[in-house]
Amino acid sequence: MQDRYIADEAKVNISSLEAETVMKSTPVSTVKSILGRIGIEYEEGLPKEAYIAAFKEEFCSEPKWVLLMLPKMMLDFLMEVWENPVVEMSEERWNYVEYLKIFGFLAYRMGNSISDEPNQILVVDEMKDRFYFLLKSRKSQKALSVYEEWEKIITGYMYYYGFVETRTLYSLFLKVSKKVVSYEEFILFIKCRSSMWAFGAILKDFTGKNEYFQYLSVENADLLLTYIREHEELPYKPVKIEDLIYVSDAAGIDNRWSGVSELGNLFIDKMGLNYYRATVLLRTLLIMIKNGCSYDKLQERLSGLPFKNKELEEETRQAVGQLFESVPIFEYKGYSREEYKRLSHQKQLKKRKNLFTIIDGGRE
Repeated sequence: MQDRYIADEAKVNISSLEAETVMKSTPVSTVKSILGRIGIEYEEGLPKEAYIAAFKEEFCSEPKWVLLMLPKMMLDFLMEVWENPVVEMSEERWNYVEYLKIFGFLAYRMGNSISDEPNQILVVDEMKDRFYFLLKSRKSQKALSVYEEWEKIITGYMYYYGFVETRTLYSLFLKVSKKVVSYEEFILFIKCRSSMWAFGAILKDFTGKNEYFQYLSVENADLLLTYIREHEELPYKPVKIEDLIYVSDAAGIDNRWSGVSELGNLFIDKMGLNYYRATVLLRTLLIMIKNGCSYDKLQERLSGLPFKNKELEEETRQAVGQLFESVPIFEYKGYSREEYKRLSHQKQLKKRKNLFTIIDGGRE
């Protein structure tokens, strides 16, 4: 059954299902969370149906929500389903179906390998009628492309910084995007999209005055905030927009950081690891380094690898050393250890120069 679920295609059927019926499979906590993110007030203790009805009414009556909440790649997939009798599928696309169920767009019926019944994606006709021409319009497509760039910029920043106050993130965003966007519009975008992002969360400090955006792979947000405050004089590393988009598209693995390509080649070409295992291992090492782990901990993580000889082990050790020095550290506000050492050295030199004052003089 599971094999059929992740099969490489699915038959598309138009369904008479109502959107609210499809949306009822969503946990009420998820529905309430989305309502809160888009600023819809609600009472506690109501039946689940009441929250579903409120969500559907708001979502369907205000066209901006579909553009703000759902990424372009997901809506492009929805459009493909709407326009084709059979669609190619992947595990990622099945995840899209799960998300689109939350909004009442699609349902599915899993196939049966014994009877050779195909997987079926069920289109909720009510939602297709309501949103098809809206999403097809040039204006909507342009907005989706803009939001896609915003998402990549913010994603890229979080791979560098891990944890940052939303006001600071907003200032950095304005510098690279060169867009005229209000803070309220910016924070609404983050709140709408973060429910769809697997890595992002908005946090408030205990006073409720400051909001922070956190990469979910940060191991200890409280401790990281303490470290960041200790480096208050250190500005966040400026990152070019093309670098933010690059690291976002590469899911946080930037092969321009020293050691990344070297380790990838060692894992795949010389140790015979498959691509998936090599990628997961490399991403794990990157997350460990960004969270400030020690060099010894990295070495421990590699202890079970199939080293064929001492030369291969030494080559791997050297590549890990490069990685350790070149990858951005959350504590250092996106600077690598190598960059931070250089900045610290420059700061010390500047201090020494300031110890002396040159006095003009000479013989009269």
